[in-house]
Amino acid sequence: MTDTTADTTNGRPTLTSQLTNASSDTDFTEITTGTSVKTHGSYARLPLADNNGERDHERLSISGRQVESGVQGKKHRDNDIRQSYQAPPPIVPDIEAEMEKWFGMADRYGFLGDNSTDQSNAEQTEKEVERSTKWAHMAEHIRLNDEELHTFKKTHKFIKRVFKGIPDCWRRDAWYFLCTDGLRTFKNDQELREQYKSLLSKPSPHERQIDLDIARTMHGHIMFRQRYGQGQRALFNVLRAFSEFDTEVGYCQGMTNIAAMLLLYFEEERSFTALVHMFRRDGLHDLFIPGFPALMESFYIQEQLVERYLPKLHRHLLNLGLSSDAYATRWYITMFTGGVVSYQTLLRIWDVYFLLGFNVFFFVALALLKTHQDQLLHDEFEQCITLLGSTMKVPDDDKFIKLVKRLYERGSRYIPALKTNYQSQKRL
Repeated sequence: MTDTTADTTNGRPTLTSQLTNASSDTDFTEITTGTSVKTHGSYARLPLADNNGERDHERLSISGRQVESGVQGKKHRDNDIRQSYQAPPPIVPDIEAEMEKWFGMADRYGFLGDNSTDQSNAEQTEKEVERSTKWAHMAEHIRLNDEELHTFKKTHKFIKRVFKGIPDCWRRDAWYFLCTDGLRTFKNDQELREQYKSLLSKPSPHERQIDLDIARTMHGHIMFRQRYGQGQRALFNVLRAFSEFDTEVGYCQGMTNIAAMLLLYFEEERSFTALVHMFRRDGLHDLFIPGFPALMESFYIQEQLVERYLPKLHRHLLNLGLSSDAYATRWYITMFTGGVVSYQTLLRIWDVYFLLGFNVFFFVALALLKTHQDQLLHDEFEQCITLLGSTMKVPDDDKFIKLVKRLYERGSRYIPALKTNYQSQKRL
């Protein structure tokens, strides 16, 4: 959903909106030099309503609004938040009855009702089973650091099969194999697990904001539907531990979606280590630190690629006053997990992300714009920003990923030079 405010610059409307999305109701604010979606121990942000309609108690002292302050009061509130996640449920549920209730209503991925993905037909199911068997033959079972794992030979066949879509039952193994550089960095996991346990014993100054955002994250999925349920508890733990692991990043809106995505395939501890491996492999630290340098760089690279490969659309959006930073914040800050596309399309995007790294997202963005180019060229500002801020439909995931692959193969060689040019311009 996009809410635009009328503003004009040289006769053109300028976006001053906040974007919300299907998998999270968190507002992804347009980031400029003077704004930030980063949260800190003491931070300035507009009050957001949680699921119960309550307002954020940490209000700004602006225009006479009341301020709730005091270190002691904040400590009590933070303790209350932690206790809410740590307390046992008041009623022990009938697990069998609950599973029958939820799984009867959910799709194959665990989404309910309007959030559910398209149901797979018999042909798709048969294809999934066939591909799963091929992956089983391709995988090698190993024992490493007292853990049972699967490894793969990164051959042309392996890469081809990743682009075709990793079978859902193999995503956990394949994703972790890829984000640990073929399990080479897995040797650090024992230390990371010990750190995780230690970090959970420490309070985090970001706990209240994490708590607010969790209530708005993937609410349509059975894992995160219950307030302070197991899924939300795991998400809270991963995010608050990571906020202390990388204190410069701390916590930033958008990270909730990424961590939630990992928790759908990994247990809590492994989700934390996977997040650390992703940050280290792809330099995600710079995506979330104050100033968002990697995000700003992503906007520049996207603009250059759109101008090169979709010149007509580039001119049209430029004439409307729509640059990448006006609509693509949630694309990059959530790594496309923020309701940008349907969940089943997102899985295919993340398959190739784990294979190729963060740079592939530039070509995912390009493929999305190309897919909707005809409609965008006929739309005015309001219609364009509504489409770009919505969950964008991808008619055929196979064709879409093939398009991403073609664009990546044609354009990935330009990325290093574009990054160099961007850094040079920053220094001027």
